[in-house]
Amino acid sequence: MAGLSTSWLSGRGNANAAGLLCARVACTFAAMSTTPDAVGLPCSVSALLSALGVASVQVAVYDAEDRLVWSNPAHQAVFGPPSTPPLAFADMLRRNFAEQRGVRIDCGDVELFLRQVLPRRRAVSQRAFATDLVTGEWLWIHETLLPEGWLVSIGTDITPLKRLETDLRVAHDEALNASRTDALTGLSNRRWILELAESQTETALARGAPLALATIDLDDFKGINDSGAHLAGDAVLCHFADEATRFFRRGDIVGRPGGDEFLVVMLDADADSALAAVERFRVRLALAQVEAGVPRYTFSAGVATANADEDTQATLRRADRALYEAKLAGRACTRVAP
Repeated sequence: MAGLSTSWLSGRGNANAAGLLCARVACTFAAMSTTPDAVGLPCSVSALLSALGVASVQVAVYDAEDRLVWSNPAHQAVFGPPSTPPLAFADMLRRNFAEQRGVRIDCGDVELFLRQVLPRRRAVSQRAFATDLVTGEWLWIHETLLPEGWLVSIGTDITPLKRLETDLRVAHDEALNASRTDALTGLSNRRWILELAESQTETALARGAPLALATIDLDDFKGINDSGAHLAGDAVLCHFADEATRFFRRGDIVGRPGGDEFLVVMLDADADSALAAVERFRVRLALAQVEAGVPRYTFSAGVATANADEDTQATLRRADRALYEAKLAGRACTRVAP
């Protein structure tokens, strides 16, 4: 067994080790296929087969007709024992599907699954891939196709790595979401809503579709905080955020750049439709305040539509100027930028 990694036999090797082991096993079974009987096998081959019998990696050998002719106990524990006469690979998958073991088939149709995987099998001399099992475990499979048509498959358990990968992906997604979300209201925060406004504006202009930006500022928010402490202010901010999220269309985006300021990105909306939407929301919000029992509040808004002659920041500045005009007009109203 000189040159055969014991760490790989225990399932702790790497992909390179899998390739080396595949080559070693391939040579072994190539010798077996040309040897009249097992008695004539070299001692090194017998030693290798003995080691594979106790290895935790899953080793299987298929003949030129893709029939499973030999597998070690680790492979049999997952995919079942070889049959007499030898069972073809496709038939083994059918049997395992019926017995609910082996590879997980998400589509629920083993024949469809076979039509997808069989064209890739034996298409190249070596390939490696990950696959998951019905038990929830994951295997890394390395296959070697011999010139004579025999195929050697070696699998090792990578479940801990897959679980770590999943944990890292979840942690990454959570961190990314936190970096984009306003902690109080759950809306897009300043950085993210401005990025979305810019990207959506570019997309709308590229396809010749209208887009409107509405900047909204709650009226006399300082008075709300002063009269009911910051908890009252937080309740109003959350109430506005919830109502805005429910009211505006699914494709529209609501964000909180900061303080008592909000930004709504309205897709496929010209100035008239954006103004009408904001005013309908104003009516809805007044009714919702009574239902929720939050302090009475109003908002002022400025609307500006995107155009190809300016960037998103310029559009936002026009919306802000329109908002300022609404404040000067007595608040609780909306103005549209020219």
